[in-house]
Amino acid sequence: MKTFLVTALLFISSMVSHAESIGVNNNIIAPDTTTVFKTIDDTKLSLHIFNPKGHQITDQVPVIVFFFGGGWAGGTPKQFYEQSRYFAEQGVVAISAEYRVNKVHGSTPFDAVTDAKSAIRWVREHASELGVNPNEIIASGGSAGGHVAACTAIIEGYEDANEDLSVSSKPNAMILYNPVLDTTEKGYGLDKVGEAHKTDISPIHHIKKGLVPTLVFHGMADHTVPFENAERFNRVMNEAGNRCRLESYKGKDHGFFNGFYFRGNKADKTVYADLMEKSYAFLKAQFINTDVKPSNIFSDHMVLQRGMQVQVWGTAKAGQDVSVSFAGQSKSTTADVYGAWRIELDTLQASKISQDLILKGDNNVVVSDVLVGEVWICSGQSNMAMRVKAVPDIEALVPKAKHIRSFEVNRTVSLKEEAEVNGTWSAQTPNSAVAFAFAYYLEAVGDVPVGILHASWGSSSIEAWMPRDMTQDFEYYKTIMKDFDADTLTQNRLKSIIAKGKSRTNKEDVYLRRQPNILYNGMMKPLAPFAVRGLVWYQGERNTRYISGVPEVTEANWFHKVSGMKEYGEVFSGWVKQYRKVWHKDDMRFMVVMLPGYGKGTEKTPDIDPNDPAAESWAWMRESQLQVLNLPKTSMINTIDLGDVKDIHPKDKLPIGKRLALVAAKETLGKDVTAQGPKMKTVEIKNRKLIVTYKNAEGLKTLDGESPTGFWLADDTMQWKPAQAKIKGETIVLSAKAVKKPLFIRYAFSGKPDVNLVNGADLPAYPFRTDHED
Repeated sequence: MKTFLVTALLFISSMVSHAESIGVNNNIIAPDTTTVFKTIDDTKLSLHIFNPKGHQITDQVPVIVFFFGGGWAGGTPKQFYEQSRYFAEQGVVAISAEYRVNKVHGSTPFDAVTDAKSAIRWVREHASELGVNPNEIIASGGSAGGHVAACTAIIEGYEDANEDLSVSSKPNAMILYNPVLDTTEKGYGLDKVGEAHKTDISPIHHIKKGLVPTLVFHGMADHTVPFENAERFNRVMNEAGNRCRLESYKGKDHGFFNGFYFRGNKADKTVYADLMEKSYAFLKAQFINTDVKPSNIFSDHMVLQRGMQVQVWGTAKAGQDVSVSFAGQSKSTTADVYGAWRIELDTLQASKISQDLILKGDNNVVVSDVLVGEVWICSGQSNMAMRVKAVPDIEALVPKAKHIRSFEVNRTVSLKEEAEVNGTWSAQTPNSAVAFAFAYYLEAVGDVPVGILHASWGSSSIEAWMPRDMTQDFEYYKTIMKDFDADTLTQNRLKSIIAKGKSRTNKEDVYLRRQPNILYNGMMKPLAPFAVRGLVWYQGERNTRYISGVPEVTEANWFHKVSGMKEYGEVFSGWVKQYRKVWHKDDMRFMVVMLPGYGKGTEKTPDIDPNDPAAESWAWMRESQLQVLNLPKTSMINTIDLGDVKDIHPKDKLPIGKRLALVAAKETLGKDVTAQGPKMKTVEIKNRKLIVTYKNAEGLKTLDGESPTGFWLADDTMQWKPAQAKIKGETIVLSAKAVKKPLFIRYAFSGKPDVNLVNGADLPAYPFRTDHED
């Protein structure tokens, strides 16, 4: 059997050809070139090569070599075309290699191992023509292909004697997908290797110290290759002192790692994306990462949260030692196989004096001008995004601001959860009028530096800020995301808009921010788990289009696929719970800005009487928002006395900032202040009158000295009539001549109610209703 290697001359000339194109979801996948790397008699084995865009042979980039699965009996390099394309898009040369299989060549698993070693050797020998680094080769594969990839690094022998054995056939790292790691009766393939040779090419039986870094992906429900094999392999590798990481996937069977081309509709897009991201992160950590680098959110002028443990994280070369020093503390760790590191600083004390945060590894990084104080996220849609310059009374406060810093999250989206946030810290005050006003008054009452992480975008629904994990809890959201994932046209349009960066049009900008999930992915997820006191949320307007339910979506109203007002409360409560999980912080504070007065109705009935308690108005959204108070560590900022009957973007933002600061001062700083207005406590029926008892009602009064307004009564006919109201201590006595047997109350339950009831701190009474009519 004669074997020879293709020369460099043949590689760059006669042996290069274009391979068959593969269609995946209307996208064409095809290697840039194929080249024969080995010939045995009449059998030619080829490498299917995918190059990064604009790749030059002088680039010297890493290279990943994939080996297909098929039980050493069948299979095709096309199995890894999708993965190869992914890596090429990341700037890595990717190769899907052929090797002999039994059904075509009458070969054995031992022959497959020899061919895999030949492929690695050929790539290293021809690195200069390929434009790759000969010392940055990753062997990869799935199932039996994962086995032969593992054998190139672990198993001695089985080299082709006709090759130049001075060139190593060992890769520099491995990424294995559901690999065959044990060929004995405990694993897979005993019938193919034979009882007498069952451990000869069984990777788990040849583990020793000094093996290359390895990443293993395995489905826990694998019925072909036992998951136990992967667990045992990982344990033995680490016990031998090798760097090995096992990523397990609950409920996933054999072959789950493949994308849509190879598995069709059975492919799990989310899992596939996760696999690829982790695979590339692993590759980067071995060959691309060099310097210690903190996450983008750790930069000059930042504010760290006082009074709690603070996590600092970033990247480095895998295995590199990293230390962080700040405020007299010094903590150290080691970067994992992905190059990720994370250090937790002990509780910090507030400080207006700037300090340096110092990172050390193979290089040093100094983050300068760092303060310690209160840190809050401010997020939502256009009313949170409204700029300081749009509100003169807030803009006038800017010259008086002292120790206020801001991190402005750039408005962007992503189809996957990003690890890095796009934005910068600044010693300047926040751009958001509400966020700055809040920070200004909080700094004044707390006498402590304040840092604001501002992440908002106009006309965005809550669905835009929802993690994909919430599909497990809300069927409507599961449907939305299923439709979104299947919409190839939208996916492609989003990618093209994202690629434009800041040059996108306003129409394209609107298209981005009105999609589900992708604002969370790009703007919120990468902030976690930066230590914060809590989150201020001013959003809901986009979800007031419908009183209830998710509407039928047409081409004209594509952006209305959101929950209605009555569903918002349950969804929002789930949203808060999910964010606390993401931040790993059960006591994370949430302060919610109630939607203020506005005189428009729903899509169904846009023109309403702004004082009508029965109209389809924002009153229903406010009631939904208030449901969040059933969760601990939540607060609702009452704005029922604010707003504009015609303008959805009212300018009276200063009171909102003040009220936010009051609540934060009381609930998080322990200040003895009155922070909220009167809240209905009980209702008593007495002599054809209804008596409302309030809490937070010390000094109960009206701002204009007139009788309280905004109260409506009804009997069992549910016909609402305006009530006469009188203040009696900390109660309100209500009656209505037109309602002989009043049973129910609605207070300030309309689009833009006329209200004047406050407590001694001039804070408005909260809206409520006592009926249960839907």
